[in-house]
Amino acid sequence: MQVMKSIYYYEFKYKKLIVQVASSDIGAIKIRIGFKREGDLINDIKGYTGSIEFHEGFKKNEDLINVLKSYLNGDNPTMDIPWDILGTPFMHDVWESTCEIPYGETKSYSDIALTAGRPKAARAVGQALNRNPLLIIIPCHRVVSVSGIGGFGSGIYMKRYLLNLEGSFINFQGRI
Repeated sequence: MQVMKSIYYYEFKYKKLIVQVASSDIGAIKIRIGFKREGDLINDIKGYTGSIEFHEGFKKNEDLINVLKSYLNGDNPTMDIPWDILGTPFMHDVWESTCEIPYGETKSYSDIALTAGRPKAARAVGQALNRNPLLIIIPCHRVVSVSGIGGFGSGIYMKRYLLNLEGSFINFQGRI
């Protein structure tokens, strides 16, 4: 018998941004942040795992929402939100290494590959970060290319927005 997993989702506006979050009883599953609503959060999660029952719910996401609001307000909150995300062991190594980048700082894809124990896997790091379901909690926006800002699943404009929010400056061909 397959066990039904409950997912609690919530959407709110904060400043100019639309923020969508989803959590299970274990931890955060998905965060989306954008200047407009992009896609359908529930459809993204449906392929997540097994049988899922969706519930709109602020309470189950309250800690996550408070951390995100604090961050988006320009604070540097502790990101001690539990995760409930799927990924390969390598992806988890990349995501955990990315969480070690301090607020307001950046590291290169090569730096993260080295920290994750695969020094020649900078491209694979980029792929793992592109699949990061927990924007901000796993701060993939802090990972940049050695020759520029690099890519970002939520778009370069959002990456620049988040880095600017943290006061980061990248001295490449231009400002972030």
